[in-house]
Amino acid sequence: MMEHRQQKNQKTKRRYKTGQWVEYEGLYTDDWGGDLVLVQGDLFPAHPQMGDTHWTYAGQSALYFIQSSKINGHHMGY
Repeated sequence: MMEHRQQKNQKTKRRYKTGQWVEYEGLYTDDWGGDLVLVQGDLFPAHPQMGDTHWTYAGQSALYFIQSSKINGHHMGY
């Protein structure tokens, strides 16, 4: 448990530059207040108007908790 908490703290404190590889899937916030969900293997993008920026890990995205209807056993009927 303590080890998981330390890993989480390291992720939350680390800042990333535009062009670096995304190490952890989740929600990231840039210096200009924009939020973006990124997955491992993506590159941190530049801000569309301000250019290169820094990104901070903001936490897991809601997409992490959503499952396909085929996976969780519920069928939508279409």
